Amino acid sequence: MASISRQAPQPRFEESCAAEERELLAALQRGDASRARTLANGLTGRHPERGIPWKVFGALLWADGRVEDAVAAMRHSARLLPRDAEAHCNLGLTLAKLERFAEAEASLLRAIEIDPGFSIAHYRLGMTYSLQARLEEAEISLRRGIELRSDYAAGADAQNFSNLLFILSHKPGLDADLLFAEHRRYSELFESPLLASWPRHANARDPDRRLKIGFVSGDLYEHSVGRFFAPVAAQLQLCAGLELHAYCANAQSDAQSARLRSHFRCWTLIDALPDDALAARIAQDGIDVLIDLSGHTAHNRLPLFARKPAPLQVSWLGYPGTTGLRAMDYYLADRNWLPPGECDRFFTEKLAYLPARWAFEPHAESPPVGPLPALSSGRLTFGSFHRLDKINTSTVDLWSRLLLALPQTRLVLAGMPGDGRETALLDRFAAHGIARDRLLPHVRCAMGAYLGRHHEVDIALDTRPYCGATTTMHSLWMGVPTLTMTGSAAQSRAGAGIAANAGLDGFIAADDAAFVELGRHWAGRLPELAALRAESRARLAQSPAGRPDLIAAHIDAALRRMWHRWCAGLPADSF
Repeated sequence: MASISRQAPQPRFEESCAAEERELLAALQRGDASRARTLANGLTGRHPERGIPWKVFGALLWADGRVEDAVAAMRHSARLLPRDAEAHCNLGLTLAKLERFAEAEASLLRAIEIDPGFSIAHYRLGMTYSLQARLEEAEISLRRGIELRSDYAAGADAQNFSNLLFILSHKPGLDADLLFAEHRRYSELFESPLLASWPRHANARDPDRRLKIGFVSGDLYEHSVGRFFAPVAAQLQLCAGLELHAYCANAQSDAQSARLRSHFRCWTLIDALPDDALAARIAQDGIDVLIDLSGHTAHNRLPLFARKPAPLQVSWLGYPGTTGLRAMDYYLADRNWLPPGECDRFFTEKLAYLPARWAFEPHAESPPVGPLPALSSGRLTFGSFHRLDKINTSTVDLWSRLLLALPQTRLVLAGMPGDGRETALLDRFAAHGIARDRLLPHVRCAMGAYLGRHHEVDIALDTRPYCGATTTMHSLWMGVPTLTMTGSAAQSRAGAGIAANAGLDGFIAADDAAFVELGRHWAGRLPELAALRAESRARLAQSPAGRPDLIAAHIDAALRRMWHRWCAGLPADSF
């Protein structure tokens, strides 16, 4: 009887639990995080052996920044829901963001084993590979995720296609025309279905009135984009004909965010706003020119731009290449980076040329420029300050040719992850005959120490096909010029553009042989190299990149010219 009495209420118990779980999922679906959090917390306490509450609770804990608690909750959900691909996928994503890559990969592969057609799991696996600089595997996984979709939507599909484009821009040997075609495919999938619903803009066609300028970015904090943008934003704020609005696509906030915020008439957090609602908000705000600062990088809102919420739309700063969108009218560039006529066909946008692509602001923790180390050591030291995924096999081959041509030189590899992945990089150099004692790896560190590493380096080396940008500017500020190459695609020309803007054309190579020959050239001219080092900060300050007031004035003039053409009913043109 006792066992019967214990079993008799079971159906009602199951029904009650299921009802509570339905209420929990409904709260989550309608965006009531507070109610969902209360329900999930209660359910996991009362019914710890039910997986759905743990699954929801894990996601909410992650959103609250309680990372370790989130992992624990997600482990419970994966254990209790062994055939739930989404539970394993959620755990894998969280572990990947914590850089616990082996565990993440196992969880994501388990999700795919359960449901091979689960596109999100393929996307997340691609991201996990990308974070480990395993770009070939990342490309395969992302392409598989895209192939599995039949009904593309903004959100995960669009962001992961952007992730694929970012990875392809790092792919050695990929033809620039093929890369452009992949960007146009993004437009076909995510923009073409929206073309018929583009609005008729009601903005007053007064060519001389004050313009409302909106900036959309997920990097308005202590990020390279935020740092490049801040000094220009401070100057744009002073332009009487402009009213600045910020649309921040990332809730992350710090001292740099506070500084940036002070330059805007309005600052709107949009990370939780769907694209349609955000497009309506931008129209309501009366934005005349909407500027994208992300391109195909994290937290981008390109599906918003595909809806054409503003009369004029411009891409700038965050991504060295086209968005692929017809809705994007212009791209802000400079002549040294993208010489007129040479790269136009790789952009859907018309190119508007500034004196420099951006303005550089040195970091507050920058140490002084040190003496040329080769003068005291008697041997030239090259350096790399790039992230690991940019140092691909093609780059290792190029750098190895240089090191073999100059057998007394060494190579500092700064910014290594310190988790063992650099071992494979050292092995690749060894396969080219580069002795281990010529390579000096350093684990990534705080900004002041990172900049101080330049005291060990005579010449920095650029990567290919995706050149350095922030790293190149930091090196130049620390007195270290970067040996770079030009290429056919935009991302392959960034280093050459920076060098030319600073008057350092003697560090730009046209091909592999010229790269090696330039290394030989400077190895035999140490006094000249030392003089360049000593004058580097003055050189940078006098260049367009050291003049945020100049860059802002040209942006102001460019926006006004764009606006005049729109008011006159004329199409966008390069200028």
